[in-house]
Amino acid sequence: MLMIRSAAVEDAAAIGRLKVRSWRSAYADYLPAAVLDALDPDQEAADWAGYLAAVPGEHRLWVAVDGGGVVGFCRTGPAGDDPDLGSRAAEVYGLYVDPDRVGAGIGRGLFAHAVADLRARDFRPVCVYAYQPNESAVRFYQRAGFSLDGVTRLDDDDPIGVREVRLVA
Repeated sequence: MLMIRSAAVEDAAAIGRLKVRSWRSAYADYLPAAVLDALDPDQEAADWAGYLAAVPGEHRLWVAVDGGGVVGFCRTGPAGDDPDLGSRAAEVYGLYVDPDRVGAGIGRGLFAHAVADLRARDFRPVCVYAYQPNESAVRFYQRAGFSLDGVTRLDDDDPIGVREVRLVA
């Protein structure tokens, strides 16, 4: 039975492994192989453990657990890089599901839970970014009621170099 709950430091290793598997599966067609090959589950686990030990104020990290294991995660918080959306805007920073479980409704449930939590805390609007070539992610967010608003971003310090599109609801 699928359960969605706040992530704990003890989930860091599972989240780290899941992030690496998800990135390598979802982004293989348009991210440089060197970027994907360099992903290290142990380093990711350490990074997530540090994050979870001191989750910043309005930020949340949710995990979907099924059969005792983490099968998805979603991180949210204020949309600090989007002042055009207003001071109470929020962002879904990332949504990842075990590649073997994509299409099973885990992402839908996790995303809906995360957005409902943001709205319950009076964040409006909510935005999410997707890599521009990731048409399946864009369609996913559109089915969840989000719309492309024409805003794109490309972080000059980002070694990946893939433009992202913003969706808002």
